[in-house]
Formats: sequence, structure tokens, C-alpha cells
Amino acid sequence: MIGVSMSGHLYGDGTARGMAPVFSLQPMFGTNPFAVAIPCQKQPPYVLDMSTSVVPVNRVEFARDRGESIPIGWCLDSEGNPTADPAAAQIYLPLGGARDTGGHKGFGLAMIVETMTALLSAGWAEEDGSYAQDKIAHFLGAFRIDLFRDPTEFKNAMDAMMDSLHRAEPAPEGDRVFVPGEIEHETEQLRLRSGIPLIDKEVADLRELSERFDVQLQLDSGTQ
Repeated sequence: MIGVSMSGHLYGDGTARGMAPVFSLQPMFGTNPFAVAIPCQKQPPYVLDMSTSVVPVNRVEFARDRGESIPIGWCLDSEGNPTADPAAAQIYLPLGGARDTGGHKGFGLAMIVETMTALLSAGWAEEDGSYAQDKIAHFLGAFRIDLFRDPTEFKNAMDAMMDSLHRAEPAPEGDRVFVPGEIEHETEQLRLRSGIPLIDKEVADLRELSERFDVQLQLDSGTQ
């Protein structure tokens, strides 16, 4: 199977924090992410998991919690100015950024995600003469590979494509080519062996949640 998932939210009258369409400074969308997972024969599965904005919200929140700046080009402040301060980030740019750098592509993808999630499920629905969406809507789908070709042949072809891309000459700043999802897979393997590093705020948040929901929290000695 090839799996596909999407999550979409469109605020009919705008919102204080979210992704703005190209030609606008008013946030209208969530980051409207989508993901595709494709099996390989020997390689780890190919997994593309991305927002249709330049950056997802959690990357900005991580930078804020760690006292770090964010790259110019990720977000704008409430006045529409580029900002490196994650606490000031209110307007998330669509994938591609501004119009002259391809922002219409991310904007268009966000609309596709919204169509496949909220419009198909009637999450973006008419009420009292206007349209609105109360909650995030989702789309989940799967393609049967065997209806197209032999699954083993397909998986071997996926391996060959990945191998071909890995053989591409790396850019000067890197020593290898990573396909989408590969860095995350390697990070997952590292975390399974060594654990997940947490900053003090994350530990405090986990403790607060464990107390609120009466769930036991077990942390190793390095984070007690």
C-alpha cells in the first residue's frame, strides 16, 4: 500500500496566527500538512511529511522555547515585517515564500489539502448563509500497489530510485544526499538507542500534563 494523509483548516474570517495566502497578510489557513508513505524492498520506507507553509508551527515553538532565533523567510510579525523572533511570528509564509520565489505553489497546495479534507467531508460547511470550519478536517487514503504492478517489482524500483539519488554528487556543504524522511528515520533510530533529549520547559510541561491527567511519568536520571 501507498498511504496518504492530509489535515486542513481554513478560517473563513481569518485568524490571528496561521498561514497567509500569497498577496495577503491575513492568516487564513493552518499549515495544512500532508504526508505520503511508500514501501521499499530493502531501504526504509520513503516518508514525505510536510506542511504547505515554509515551516510548521512546532519548529517555531521549539526555537521560542530554546531562546533561539528563526531564519528570515519563515514568518512575518503582526505588521507584515520579516522576523527572526519566534515569539513575534504570527504570519506563516506559504511554501516558497513570496510570489516571486514560488509562494503560489504552497498556497495552491494548501487549497488542495483544504479541498481534500474539509470540502469533501463537509467540514467547510454553510451555516446561516456563510461558510465556516469549526475543527481540523482530515483525509486518509491508500493505493493498492498490486492493482498497478507487481508489488515486489515496485519495491525494487523504489530501492533503485533511492540508490540513484544517493549516488548524486553532494553539495559542498554536505557529505551525502538525504531523501525526504531519511534524516528523521536516522534520528528515530538514534533516539531508540539513546533516548530523547528534553529541555527544562519540556520536562515541566510533561510533569504538568502527568499531574493533570493522573498519568505516571517516568524519566531517566538525567532529566529528573
